Amino acid sequence: MLVDVFEEHLAEAAFLWSQWERALVAPDFTLDEAATVEERLLAHLDGLVVAGVPAVEFLIPRLHESEDPGEVFAAAWALLSLTPPVVLEAVKERAGKVPSQVWAALHRALELAESAGLDAALVSWLNTTEPELRALALEVLAFRGSAPSSGVVELLGDSEGTVTAAALRALRPSARMPPPKALGLLLGDSRPEVRRSAIDAGLVFGLREAWAANGVDAVKEVGSVRKHAWVLQALVGEEAALERLIAFAKDAATSEDALWALGFSGLQSAADACLRVMAGPPLVARLAGESFSAITGLKLEETYVLPEEEPDDALPPLEEEDLDADLSLHPEDALPLPAPEEVARWWQAARKDFAPGARFLGGQPLTGERLLDALTRGPMRRRHVYALELLLRTQGAQSVLVRAFSSKQRAALARASAIHQRLPPWAFGV
Repeated sequence: MLVDVFEEHLAEAAFLWSQWERALVAPDFTLDEAATVEERLLAHLDGLVVAGVPAVEFLIPRLHESEDPGEVFAAAWALLSLTPPVVLEAVKERAGKVPSQVWAALHRALELAESAGLDAALVSWLNTTEPELRALALEVLAFRGSAPSSGVVELLGDSEGTVTAAALRALRPSARMPPPKALGLLLGDSRPEVRRSAIDAGLVFGLREAWAANGVDAVKEVGSVRKHAWVLQALVGEEAALERLIAFAKDAATSEDALWALGFSGLQSAADACLRVMAGPPLVARLAGESFSAITGLKLEETYVLPEEEPDDALPPLEEEDLDADLSLHPEDALPLPAPEEVARWWQAARKDFAPGARFLGGQPLTGERLLDALTRGPMRRRHVYALELLLRTQGAQSVLVRAFSSKQRAALARASAIHQRLPPWAFGV
């Protein structure tokens, strides 16, 4: 009977973990709504933990052998509460031997674990000869707020780019941590991930040269590196950069990244640009509507959305089927399809209330209070960028980890309440 109970808890926890991870980046979930999924997840995880020794015997084979990411996460998280050394040895054993999704599940279990002594064990991994474990330890310790500053600085010179990038992401300014000398050199590193992480670290420290490097980075990179650089350009709102983004929004090759970035600029001109492409292909239209709504506060529902087409359940002939097609769910799939004419009619009346050059968030002037409100009640999909703006404006003093459990997120938001009255300026002088 115990095995049946364990099987049920494990299966439910594995399913709910995958649902919770999706909720963390979903456009149609808020922090409160994601917390309801989290609560059910924790109930099943706790059901494994309270069983004690019998659960350990049941979970260890899943930890070592399972290829199901949800099952691996649940087993690892529960065992980290019951017998942490077993999990740490399993992570070492499986490093470099498992699919990326399984490795990510182990990573998340370590980040979210509540076991005492885990941080000290991970610090010892910073000296291991395995770069995958060094990088993992840095990432997890940074997430847990336990990365030792001396170890982080030392690993800035690591020969492995993944380790160097992880060390850069773990850097935080403090009275004992001025900008390391290595940081300036890494701003021009030839490895895109390292250079991008160095720019982010430099911006947290308030370095003007990091901002200058981001300007170059924003133009010459592609993929996620470019997308991130463009978001930073939009947040700061330099006129020349925004003009480029508006132009890129019209180009099919760059429109998706440009529209995503423009939504964080909060500008009237960005809303205009979104409206102009809202009648385009479905994905472009959805992204344009999302960004327009983020700036103006217009809720895309009822008359402001188009009806969705019913999915065609009929299977195509085998010879016509695209066997390489990506059938996985993406956050963008949950975005509404805006009705351009109705949105344009609303904007014609509302546009006068949005002063040119001023930043707006959800239809209100951007203030510290509005930024914290967006982090508290806004769509989960956009919160990591709002958290980034908070981190940069406070030079690392206020950090909200948007992939942590909700109790920790709310505690971080409470600590950040000091910026309610005043949004700190950009430290790098722009």
